[in-house]
Order: sequence, then structure tokens, then C-alpha cells
Amino acid sequence: MIIVIGGVTASGKSDLAFKLAKAINGVIINADAYAIYKELNIGTAKPSLEELNSVPTYLFNIINLNENYSIYNYQQDARAIIKKYENTNTPLIFVGGSGLYIRAALHDYTLEPEDPEPIIDDSRISNLTLYQKLLLLDRAAASKIHPNNRRRILRALAILKKRGDFEKHAEQKRAKIPLYPYIMVTLDADPLLLENRIRRRTKKMLEEGLRAEVEALNEKYPGDVQGLKAIGYKEIIANKNESDEFLIDLISLRTRQLAKKQRTFFRHQFKSTWFDNNEEALAFLKERYKGFKNDKKH
Repeated sequence: MIIVIGGVTASGKSDLAFKLAKAINGVIINADAYAIYKELNIGTAKPSLEELNSVPTYLFNIINLNENYSIYNYQQDARAIIKKYENTNTPLIFVGGSGLYIRAALHDYTLEPEDPEPIIDDSRISNLTLYQKLLLLDRAAASKIHPNNRRRILRALAILKKRGDFEKHAEQKRAKIPLYPYIMVTLDADPLLLENRIRRRTKKMLEEGLRAEVEALNEKYPGDVQGLKAIGYKEIIANKNESDEFLIDLISLRTRQLAKKQRTFFRHQFKSTWFDNNEEALAFLKERYKGFKNDKKH
């Protein structure tokens, strides 16, 4: 049985997942794009090592910040775990706010490894020149990318070079029918309650040493490192001389904006039962699992 716990940031997804896993002897599979990094700890609100060791867990802390890890990699890793448990009665619990990861793992997406021959990034060529080239080759693809997002422009050009059809690649990433049956709950909260929760969590992160974590990682991994684009990390790097209060305001704002995007994505992309009360969500999932076990007996 596969269970998915999705939802907005700071909604208590991890807490629910661990409670459920302990109650039904389940396995937890991370579905958060930044919890995969070993060295992102405070700013990702990642489960503690004690929590991670309390039940079987997968895909937490698996790569360094300077390693590449794509949706394709996640799809392969997640499906390998599903295969490992396919002949057992162990419930698998996917938990996280990265909806694309969940869809890539459980739905009929055809993905390919990252292009082995990316477009060489010539610093002498401006963002505008690269963007104009993309416009000429594929206006529809260019319309979905900001003219200053150099990394995405180069990626789009690399796909065009390899496949000659960026839109076909994008189409393959769209949702299709699930490959695996699953039950899903999505967690949300009253906007004011969520705003207060986000602000308290951000304040706690700074008190626990988020600045020092960010500074150490930025020194260890200078340059354009994907992991350091996580909310909290990129804001501190760009505003390292600002006060804690300034950073709390800014990081909280960015986190609320993320929650809004997550809410929209989960509503449009999944068939799910929504909860703003985690205890009710836990009771619902335990009851569904009980029904699943009873069905298996007959």
C-alpha cells in the first residue's frame, strides 16, 4: 500500500508521517527536493537524526551540495524502493511538498537522464543573446522562462539540440495516469495560523544557527550551487549584513509565497483528501490502512 502525505510548507507533514509510520509499521520516503542534501539541516526543517532512525526512511541526506540530482534521479530511486517492497505488505509513505517529485515517482512520466552534452556556458554571451536564440528556435518554450534565468535557458537550448523538440520534452513531464495505486492526503492550515507558524519557525531557525550554517556552506561551495537556492539560504547569502528581524520578514514572505504555489499545484495535480487538522488526517489514514489490510485477508 502506498500512502502520500503532501501539502504546504510548515503544515506538519513530517510529524504526521512519522506518527503514521510508527502506528502501521510503515516506511517513509522523502519527497522534498531539499531534504535530499546531506548538509542542509536547519533551514530545511528536516527531521532530526533521532526521528530518521526511529523508523525505516529513504531519500533523506543522500547527496552533497555540489552533486547533481534531477527529477529523473528521484524517479529512478523512488521506484527502486517501491520495487524492493512490492512483494511485502509494508506500507510505503511518501512525504513532502515537492509535488513534481511525487508525480514523477508514482505517475506515468517518461523522463530521461540529464543531457550528457549540455550547451557550453560561454560567459562572454549575455543572457539576452541566449534568450533571443531560444526565442528564434522555440518561442513557446522561451515564453515559459525568465530572460535572466540563464540556467533554464541553457537547459532548454540543450534539450532542443538533443531532441529538436522542447515542447515534446515538456509534454512528457505532464501528469498521466498513476502507475501505482495510492491514497493521498494534503495538509493545509488557516492562512493566519500558517503565517504565524512560518514566522515562529523562521525565528527558531535563526536562533538555532541558520546564519552560521549558510555562511559555512557558502564558503565551502562558492558559486552557483543548486542546494543553496533553498528558501532561507539564498536570502541570507544575498542579505548577509541585514538584521535577524529583516531576515525573518523576508524568509517568512518567501515561505508564504511557496505555500501558495504548493497549494495551487496540489489542488490542480492530485486527487486527494484535504485536512487542516493533522490528528483527523492521521485517523483517516489509519482507518484506510485498516480497510486495506482487511481486504488483503479476503
